[in-house]
Amino acid sequence: MSVLSPLVAPQAEASIKTMGEAINIAGRQRMLSQRIAQSYLLIGLQPDSKRGPTQLERSLVEFQRNLDDLKAFPPAKSLLEDISTVEDLWKPYKALASAPVNKDNAVELIEQSNPILAAAHEYVGKLQNLSGTTKAEVINISGRQRMLSQRIAKNFLAQHWGVSNKATEDLYNDLAEYENVLGYLMESDINTPAINTQLNKVKGYFNYASQGFDGVMELSEKRLIYVVTGTTDYMLRGMDVTTKMYANLLN
Repeated sequence: MSVLSPLVAPQAEASIKTMGEAINIAGRQRMLSQRIAQSYLLIGLQPDSKRGPTQLERSLVEFQRNLDDLKAFPPAKSLLEDISTVEDLWKPYKALASAPVNKDNAVELIEQSNPILAAAHEYVGKLQNLSGTTKAEVINISGRQRMLSQRIAKNFLAQHWGVSNKATEDLYNDLAEYENVLGYLMESDINTPAINTQLNKVKGYFNYASQGFDGVMELSEKRLIYVVTGTTDYMLRGMDVTTKMYANLLN
């Protein structure tokens, strides 16, 4: 399986126009918080590869842009205090992620990745409530799967680099949650045929990635990291497409 070109890239038009789009973008902040840590760890494990630095730079740029756009979204002005909480956590997180890559910094980055994720998640929930429609919930849930794909990859890499005592436990908890939520989404009564097609693709990627965690793949560590991070990127891309489809239903 070939590794995808980086998913996160600069966009020509970044302003938020609808509540569905706002929930989608706020949900991406959760994902980016974990992708930043994952990319940092990838640099530490594979310092000669260009993938880690490219992913990290693009993720840092998008997180900042999304943060600015969410702050400027008129219907969410009542949530400025909540987005400010995310911003307060973001500043030291960004600084650390931009610092030299070493194990000590990696340990701290993993620690900081948790509270910024929690704050971003809380903000998405408040946006969902502000929308006043039950369809917003499925955008939130679908968007969270993007985050889980990157947290799975983060914990997998942390396990291999030996920078987190909880990496293995967290990895398998996330795998179980991802599988359960995927099943829930596949049974949603608002799914279109196109959404069902995407979810089935994601299920295939997840099943393939799971072989890497279960020891079925007899690969070198370098090759295993390549395959697992590539497949979790496919999971991310598939759920990103799906979440945008759900957001369009709200719009």
